[in-house]
Amino acid sequence: MTHIAKSIATMFACLWAGIAGAQANFPDKPITVIVPFPPGIVDGYARLVANKAGAILGQPMVIRNQAGAGQRIGTDALAKSPKDGYTIGVITNAGVVSGPVLAPNVPYDPVKDLGYLTMIFESHYLINTQPASGIKSLQQLVQQAKAAPGRLKFGSTGMGTGFHLATEQFVHSAGVQMLHVPYRGESPLLTDLIGGQVEMAFSSMASRALAEQGKLAPLAYTGEKRSALLPNVPTVKELGIPHVSSGWLGFAVPAGVPATVRDKLIAALTAAVKDPEVVTNFTTGGGEPRNLSGDAFASRVKRELDDLRELNKQLKITLE
Repeated sequence: MTHIAKSIATMFACLWAGIAGAQANFPDKPITVIVPFPPGIVDGYARLVANKAGAILGQPMVIRNQAGAGQRIGTDALAKSPKDGYTIGVITNAGVVSGPVLAPNVPYDPVKDLGYLTMIFESHYLINTQPASGIKSLQQLVQQAKAAPGRLKFGSTGMGTGFHLATEQFVHSAGVQMLHVPYRGESPLLTDLIGGQVEMAFSSMASRALAEQGKLAPLAYTGEKRSALLPNVPTVKELGIPHVSSGWLGFAVPAGVPATVRDKLIAALTAAVKDPEVVTNFTTGGGEPRNLSGDAFASRVKRELDDLRELNKQLKITLE
């Protein structure tokens, strides 16, 4: 029995030594990056950061686009990937917050099934009207909405999207009622806003070009502080409404990846986000580079989940 016990102990010692060695040598082969988007703008951001992080780690990061179902297909694939650090994934608040809260039967738990690496950038919204509306300020918009509940209309990029939920949160914070008009994307939304079919809409910072052309009138910005791209546009909080909202992009791994491996990935991604090319790429597109990693990132996701669950008790939105 003593001989058997010694043999078992030796076997486990060898096993743990092998695991520790593999973690110490990580990475020794390419890393797959699941991107829950088709090729395009977000895919381009992911590739840029992945290329920089791969160079830091000494192994390439290979993009695998796995789009569909509001990012839930790619996020589910990430959650079910091997827990060795060789598969990581791009995540947004759509895939790990609004999807799990609003869509029935999502096959992953964003708290239990994912390990959070680094949020790489955050993009706040503009609140717009159009010049012919006669609305000159956010306060005036709120006053008109309070005077005629449900008469003013706001547009969004679709039911349950980031634009929609951010606007609903603003409406709730301002204590007003407005009629929601969903569109299939930002371009048709802004076309109708310019044409006066809706009185207000949230938009990305890319829409500032329309403001410069005099086609849109930005009333406020949803960041904590004013954007350097539009320094004359006040924040919502400055105007007395406690509202901050954004879309964000980050990286995660399946839950259970060893801490030493996770820490190496976090360090590489954090360094990549500080690269001057990455910073310039993000800021010119209206994004704000972020360095929110590990437990702090996970806590942010948990807070957003709790907030949306509470809000949706009133909204009762269900995604298909």
